[in-house]
Amino acid sequence: MLRGVILLTARAMNIQDVRLSFSSLKQFSRSPAHWVMYKKREFKQSAAMRRGWLTHLLTLEPEKQIGLQIIDCQTRATKAYKEAVAEFGENKVFTRKEYEESLNLAEAVMSNPLANKLITEATSVEDYLQFSLDGVKFHGYADVVGKSYIADLKITDNEPRKVQRWVLDNLYHMQLALYAHAVFNSKAEIKHYLITCDPSPPFGVIVYEISLEMAQDGFNRARLEVQMFKDWYRGWNGKDIPKSYDYLEPLNKPMLLELPTWYK
Repeated sequence: MLRGVILLTARAMNIQDVRLSFSSLKQFSRSPAHWVMYKKREFKQSAAMRRGWLTHLLTLEPEKQIGLQIIDCQTRATKAYKEAVAEFGENKVFTRKEYEESLNLAEAVMSNPLANKLITEATSVEDYLQFSLDGVKFHGYADVVGKSYIADLKITDNEPRKVQRWVLDNLYHMQLALYAHAVFNSKAEIKHYLITCDPSPPFGVIVYEISLEMAQDGFNRARLEVQMFKDWYRGWNGKDIPKSYDYLEPLNKPMLLELPTWYK
């Protein structure tokens, strides 16, 4: 998961003062208001986010689990869990149920021959990246970086007929393209992979390769969003909450809802 912090104060906004991440740029792609609220939010991990973080750790950096506190309980409502959190912090404390569920997913991923190969032959995992795109600073973590490939681990319903729409809706092709740009300067021969694992039994694992066309579209989308962000950010006063989806609405007219091309 990617993090970026800026001060939201009333002043002339300088693009050099901001540092984006994939997550924040994804929010801006929804609307400027979503980006501002994302920056102002009080971050708290959901159950799914905790599972994803722990699965990443057990899959990519299993040696680091020695720093975790695993409490023999089924829920986080128990006294033992709360006492452990008070002593060690919530990010280091997990219930036995959370640990075993994430371990099942990590073992499923590493049991898949291609996923195993991509991870074990990687030159780095959880690689912290700092880079720029079209004059805007970025940072983030790349899950898996190989000599000629980049891969991201996703815990999700990975039914093949759903994945294409899921990737485009969540801009994961843009995420991979951004990281490939950071590591390899967007070389065409670089492979882009999504290692996906279904969180429900039987924990099916599928490795998807993003086509060159989709990867290029992801990079083009990133550049488009960055340009729109720069245009908006320079005119923002740093204080007011901008419009949300209503910024697309025609003046004094409703938005027209039409049949999508795939439906026709």
